[in-house]
Amino acid sequence: MTITVSTPATAADLRRYRTLAYTAGAVTALGALHADTSPGVVPVGPGGHTFLPAAVYAASDRCATPDGPRPQPYGQTVLDRVVTSDGELIAWRVPDGGPDPDTGAAWTAGIAWIRLGLTTRLLDLAAAHLRGRTVAGVVTLNLPMVRGILADAATGIAEAQALLDTRADLHQVHRALDETGRSCLHLFGAAGFLTDGPGSHLRVSELLADTYPPPHEEAP
Repeated sequence: MTITVSTPATAADLRRYRTLAYTAGAVTALGALHADTSPGVVPVGPGGHTFLPAAVYAASDRCATPDGPRPQPYGQTVLDRVVTSDGELIAWRVPDGGPDPDTGAAWTAGIAWIRLGLTTRLLDLAAAHLRGRTVAGVVTLNLPMVRGILADAATGIAEAQALLDTRADLHQVHRALDETGRSCLHLFGAAGFLTDGPGSHLRVSELLADTYPPPHEEAP
C-alpha cells in the first residue's frame, strides 16, 4: 500500500501505522510511513528537526523544505539517539529544512496514527503489569482507583481514534494521547521512569509529536 499525495489516504489506510507501531515498534512504523509518503526524502518538522530511523537517512539523498526537497547536507550534528524495542531513532537539525507542502500533510497524519499505536501498547503493558502485582492481597488491577485510571486512559485512546477516523483537528488528537500516555506511565510506579522501561514508548511518542506537530491552522 502506497499513499500518494494526489489522493489523500483514508483512515482505513492510515490504520496500518497504528498496527505496526503497536506490534513492531516506532522504527518499523516510521520506516513504512516514510516509504509510503516520501521515499528518498528526509521529512523535516517545522522547527527544522528530524527524528527518524537511521535507515531512513541512509536511504534518502534529499531533505524536505518548504520550497520542496533539496540535496541532503551531510555531517550534521546528532542531537539525540533513542534506542527502542525495534531499533534506534536519531534526531538532528536540518538548516532551512521544514515540511514539504506536497507530502507534509500525509506524514503528519501518519505520525498521529503511530502515536496512537504506541500509546495503546503502553496501556496494554500497564494493564499486564498491574495484573501481576498485589496490594494487601488484592490484585492491583482490581483496585477501584486503578481501574478508574485505566478506564480514563482507554477513553482517551478511543477519543483519539474517533478524531483520527473523522479527520478532526490533529491538535486534539495529540492532546488526548499526551494525557493518556502520562496517566499510563504513572501506573508502572518507579519502573515507568527507567531508561529501558515502558516509559520509552511515551518518550518516543512525545518526541515525535514535538518534532512533527500539525500546522497551527488546518483545513476543515
